[in-house]
Amino acid sequence: MSNSNQTSFSACNVPDQYNKVTCTQDKIIYTLSHLKYATVADIALKLREYEPAVNTFTHEKNTIEVLNYLFDRGLVKITKQNGELNYNLVNV
Repeated sequence: MSNSNQTSFSACNVPDQYNKVTCTQDKIIYTLSHLKYATVADIALKLREYEPAVNTFTHEKNTIEVLNYLFDRGLVKITKQNGELNYNLVNV
């Protein structure tokens, strides 16, 4: 995606509440908005609290895919701390 397209995105729409029947992207955005700064593992653990029937590996896999998608669109920032990648939403 070109830089001109990335600037058209300013922030994610954060859902008002966690909803098990909503799309995975909204679940991850909601969770990250409440954690503020988090690793993939942090997000997956929190998702596991919301949906214990889903295994942690699935939560991690989904989180990685969504965060990569959001990063490519300029909607999340990544910082490296203590050798781990930490994510936060842009302009939330």
